[in-house]
Amino acid sequence: MKMFCNLCKRDTAHNKRGNKRRFKAVVLSALLILVQGLFVSASYARGDLKDITPKSNSSNFFSPAAGGVSLQKATAIVRKSTGGRVLSATTNHRSSGIEHRVRVLVDGERVITVTVGANGRIKGRR
Repeated sequence: MKMFCNLCKRDTAHNKRGNKRRFKAVVLSALLILVQGLFVSASYARGDLKDITPKSNSSNFFSPAAGGVSLQKATAIVRKSTGGRVLSATTNHRSSGIEHRVRVLVDGERVITVTVGANGRIKGRR
């Protein structure tokens, strides 16, 4: 006895073929993901992939051990030289090197921006 599909009024063999195709596609995509994961883990174990750290405004990105001034040290330098209150501080990565920008409230009414180089010297004030 033959079974018929209610939608196309044909035998159900075409549904079985469709199921096989879907199953093959799922298995193939799962294998591709598995193989890709194996290559990535092998590359990581071999050391081909470097640790990618995003450039951020955190003080941990540029450490004093690397020969530069940390963001906390830069804010201390600016606080001491201006006598003002630090409002914000960020680290900027430029082609010429790393610099810290510190916004300071001076005399309780003016806000200035002081740029400190990686060597700890004040570059400029605005």
